[in-house]
Amino acid sequence: MAAIFNRFRSGDADGAGEVPLLERPAPPEPAVFDGAEAVDGYVVLRGETPYGGVGLAHCLRNSNGDPRHVVDELYSRHWPRLAQRYATVVVAQGAWRASTSRSPELLARDILPAEYDGEGVVRTSDSYRPSWKQVATVLGTPAPYWLPALRDEEAMRAWRPGQPPAVVPASHHREAIGQLTELAADEPEGSPAGQVCLWLARELRRRDHRSALRDTEDLRTSADSGQDSAHLVLGAVPAPLLRGGDNEQLPETLRRAGWLAITERRDVLAHRVARLSRMWNGGDDWHTGEPVSARPDLCPTAAEWARRLEKTPRDQAPTVLQHQVLTAGRDPKKDELLHDPVTGLPALRRQQRRAQHLPADIYTLTLQRLPTTSPLDSVILSGDTVWVRTEDGRLWFAPERCNHGVSWGYNGSGPHTLAQLLDRLLDDISAPAIAGDAGDPPAGLLQLMVTTPQDTPTTYSRAQLLVECRR
Repeated sequence: MAAIFNRFRSGDADGAGEVPLLERPAPPEPAVFDGAEAVDGYVVLRGETPYGGVGLAHCLRNSNGDPRHVVDELYSRHWPRLAQRYATVVVAQGAWRASTSRSPELLARDILPAEYDGEGVVRTSDSYRPSWKQVATVLGTPAPYWLPALRDEEAMRAWRPGQPPAVVPASHHREAIGQLTELAADEPEGSPAGQVCLWLARELRRRDHRSALRDTEDLRTSADSGQDSAHLVLGAVPAPLLRGGDNEQLPETLRRAGWLAITERRDVLAHRVARLSRMWNGGDDWHTGEPVSARPDLCPTAAEWARRLEKTPRDQAPTVLQHQVLTAGRDPKKDELLHDPVTGLPALRRQQRRAQHLPADIYTLTLQRLPTTSPLDSVILSGDTVWVRTEDGRLWFAPERCNHGVSWGYNGSGPHTLAQLLDRLLDDISAPAIAGDAGDPPAGLLQLMVTTPQDTPTTYSRAQLLVECRR
């Protein structure tokens, strides 16, 4: 099979003058349902019609799908008898345009009678968009449709014409929810990590359930009004959500404690759950914020910070945070993994890459709060970096939230966010980084951040910043 597949190339035919199969009139006899098969993330239901086999496919990986890809996968399984088994393949899409048909779209390709050219290339028509009415006409019965959140492979493979819809727990994220609940199941009672994982799993399920209910009702309403969805049947409906209502929000301190414990772990399950967290809300509940890099060769402040870094042994699997900085590496053999003993964060010393015009630097992460009670002494604006020095002499990267970076030297969001942050830190050095709802900073402080030049390092003392706050 490998040799056969390696010599296969996708190819289209012009199909000029051909009437697409799913646009033909009703055949004299209805289709005979012939079961289902799964190919590379799709479930394909097959009906045998007088025009040939019709395959209706739904993608399990995402909402939509490509009939060309389904044809390719079916070819690898059924060569050289693909055209004998399938005359057309139609893929149900996950979205529909409420302003037009209010029905899920379909994409189809017909497998042409001259199935292969001289080099073994399967020939298909161009993609076209049949309606559900046209598919039902060719099949002699309405075709089944599964909403993306209800595409359970076992339930889809078990479908038979005339049966009621399967009752499926709504979930776009079955694998992710499984990972969250698996981590929670191993945690001791009351564990913050277990609680935050279970909360997120329930939140994902609740949102998917609400979306599936809304889409199911929308399809039924459009069918009742005579839209194209009147010619499909639902393969599944969402199972009741027994907990009901809105998921209770966990206290912020509990969420942060949970993610702190997870990001310190080294096991692959923690890495997967952390990746899901970053997809969910950018890791907003982590103790870390935006990535940042510093150049000790050009910035004396960065050089001072770099001197406190310690080498990290590479004799064990990386933690979640170590993995995050390692993925920004340039050369695994030359990059040096470091550790900041003051913040507990990893850092990566990256070597210069002349061919790519990348200078040597140290890549690390900012914090969302500074873990100190020592008051702000000064702020240093150098290169692309905002440094905070506290009265105990320690240096810190300015705290940042993801997607809310700080900067200076122009009239924009970066200086605005920095002025807001400094206004906070002058009162409370452990204040959280700025989110989107922080309000307006003092006008004098904002003007100072906007007009500070970018081409030379600048230091402002606490006294100078307080004067600008009063303007």
